[in-house]
Amino acid sequence: MVKAMNALPEGSEPSKLGRKLCIRCVTSVTEEDVYISKEKCFPLYMFSGAFKPIKGDLLQVEYSTNPGTSKINIHSVSPLNSRYMDEVCITSIDGRNGVVDDIVFFTLDNLHTPPGYTPSLYDIVNVVAVDSIQQYCCYRAVSITPVEMVY
Repeated sequence: MVKAMNALPEGSEPSKLGRKLCIRCVTSVTEEDVYISKEKCFPLYMFSGAFKPIKGDLLQVEYSTNPGTSKINIHSVSPLNSRYMDEVCITSIDGRNGVVDDIVFFTLDNLHTPPGYTPSLYDIVNVVAVDSIQQYCCYRAVSITPVEMVY
């Protein structure tokens, strides 16, 4: 277990904390915690906005260690990279999962879409994606917006 730090310890300065960056892959997610190994996790509330990590997402973790111990303090966590893709095509759908442009995985369980829109095969969409290790894909869609909505 790691301790999430929202504020600096009293009397500390950021330069004295010895903060480091590392890249980790999400191994599992519960209702409250995100795991980056069997023993290391941090609270899901550290993320805000549209991004909620799922298994396979790559994260950049800013952390420090307490001198003389193996205890890790996590200061911030964010997606490793994100990218915006204009006018790409949904190339496959299988149940609640799909793929955009043959490289971006999505699951309806963790996807932001406009109200009333459900992605369909061959829709032309705009996508916000993050680095992720998914079967056959190197990105995961966080949000999908159709280029044109037909009602």
